[in-house]
Amino acid sequence: MSRRVTPARDRCLELERFIAGRARSGSLGVDDALKLFDELLPIARPASVCAINNLLNAVSRARGPSTSALAVSRFNRMARASSNKVPPDLRTYSILIGCFCRIGRLELGFATFGLILKTGWRVEAIVINQLLNGLCEAKRVGEAMDVLLQRMPEFGCTPDLFSYNTILKGFCNEKRAQEALELLRMMTDDRDGSCPPNVGIQPDVTTYSILLNGYASKGDLADMHDLLDLMVANGISPNHRVSNIVFCAYSKGGMIDEAMHIFDQMRQHGLSPNVVNYGALIDALCKLGRVDEAMLKFNQMINEGVTPNIIVFTSLVYGLCTVDKWRKVEELFSEMLNQGIHPNAWFFNTIMCNLCREGRVMETQSLIDLMVRLGVRPDVISYNTLIDGYCLVGRMEEAMKLLDVMVSAGLKPDVVAYNTLLHGYCKAGRIDDAVRLFKEMLSNAVTPDIITYNTILHGLFESGRFSEAKELYLNMIKSGAQLNIYTYNIILNGLCKNNSVDDAFKMFQSLCSTNFQLDTITFNIMIDALLKSGRKEDAMDSFAAISAHGLVPDAVTYCLVTEHLIKEGLLDEFDNLFLAMEKSGCTPNSGMLNAIVRRLLHRGEIMRAGACLSKINEKNFLLEASTTSLLLSVFSREEYRHHVKSLPEKYHFLEEITR
Repeated sequence: MSRRVTPARDRCLELERFIAGRARSGSLGVDDALKLFDELLPIARPASVCAINNLLNAVSRARGPSTSALAVSRFNRMARASSNKVPPDLRTYSILIGCFCRIGRLELGFATFGLILKTGWRVEAIVINQLLNGLCEAKRVGEAMDVLLQRMPEFGCTPDLFSYNTILKGFCNEKRAQEALELLRMMTDDRDGSCPPNVGIQPDVTTYSILLNGYASKGDLADMHDLLDLMVANGISPNHRVSNIVFCAYSKGGMIDEAMHIFDQMRQHGLSPNVVNYGALIDALCKLGRVDEAMLKFNQMINEGVTPNIIVFTSLVYGLCTVDKWRKVEELFSEMLNQGIHPNAWFFNTIMCNLCREGRVMETQSLIDLMVRLGVRPDVISYNTLIDGYCLVGRMEEAMKLLDVMVSAGLKPDVVAYNTLLHGYCKAGRIDDAVRLFKEMLSNAVTPDIITYNTILHGLFESGRFSEAKELYLNMIKSGAQLNIYTYNIILNGLCKNNSVDDAFKMFQSLCSTNFQLDTITFNIMIDALLKSGRKEDAMDSFAAISAHGLVPDAVTYCLVTEHLIKEGLLDEFDNLFLAMEKSGCTPNSGMLNAIVRRLLHRGEIMRAGACLSKINEKNFLLEASTTSLLLSVFSREEYRHHVKSLPEKYHFLEEITR
């Protein structure tokens, strides 16, 4: 009997040693870990749990969408094999909690944590840190703070630096940098005992880099600089990551002097600027039009032995194109080839997209010509980008010619090219040309997509060609085309503007009765049309139905309904709705407040108008010309002149002007 067991036991010990070695060396990949698990589990002993843990950890930590799920399935196999064969230990459950958190099953992570408590094991920070990370990833930072400040002390577990850094990162990811800073102060100055015992825990460079990145992502560059000073004052020297965060933030913000100061400070701290630093600075200089300075930095970079990457070359080529230095561009391409970087169509397309976005169409055309000279063949995306550029500046003839150029170059214009041209024609009010192009598109066997139909529909409705638009959308419905919410909004808006509110309302009711996902714009279109056509009850019913569809009214919705209530003299209802809007978190915009002020002034409701004018002042909104004109008109009348004092103080001058 013992002879039959010995080979299996020997193999088990051999596998355990082999797995331990691979885990220490960091060479344990997912495929190998899964194969080793399958081999070890049938012959495993209780002490094999260390090897099993190494395998589960290797699988769960690997990159990939399903690796955590694979680790969970292996744990289940381990549990089914018999709890006595390889009983899980604290590390096993910690790995399992991490897996559940990574796949978004926090409830299972907490359930597993409950099993740890039942076993009576001492809870360690490494276990709870998995839950903290899961909560923060799920944007439940408040709950993570409760675990840190309340639950961990109850379990006799002292948070470590990783615990704090996890929550700091959670705050920063939610753009709550100020709360992150408050937590940092709690860590370093816990005089009121608000933090759990944290003797010996001091922020490290990672802590500060998390906070600095949080401020940088919000654009709070002044606070970012103060934090950097605090970090240095606390004896922590910036590393490359910290310098990159601060430097890139200043460069992207166009604050070149501050970026250059950080650039110099890096050397003082013994850090050499790397390709990321140079790339950010060169990009910022090019975008500011300081291309000569960018080229000087590029040469300095080469002289210091820093190899430029394709991002650096992209910034420089873009900058040189904007100042028409085409010979320099060609020299730069030679430099790229010397560095072993071969520019392809993607490289050029990226630059062309940036140029067209700024309306630099001629520079984009020149860049395509240069591509051809350099032997890089423009692709469909290249021409589509240039077509879009010409359409943006209204040069439709040049845009249309590019279709023929594409064909002569052996390329077939796709639906994106046609959609771009159709949008350009409709935007220019050239609906006949758009219809002609649409027919040409069909004859060339290019299948229209929903964007194509939406563009044509909108153009037909906007140009008053109601019957053609109606015929088109009826054909779309008959053909079984998948209409989206944008299509229906175009149709509903077009019907309403062409005095077909009844047809629009029937379609709207049909959509409401199905599971089709409407949006707030849909309701706004119908509420506006119903109010204008005198169907007040249907309009208010539609307003009430918004929440039933899982939506919330926006400023436009509230503006439509509040104006209606004022017009009808339902001022108490107006007051209640306006208060409910603010409580719901919907902030009135400038257009809404101006519209309400005008409507209140027309009714002679000076006190309420004054309250809205105060809100306009508080939010630093401007009075629209029509609002100002109405104010002057109303207070020029004798019966209202004495009411001027009811307005905010800045409007008291009306009393003098209107005398």
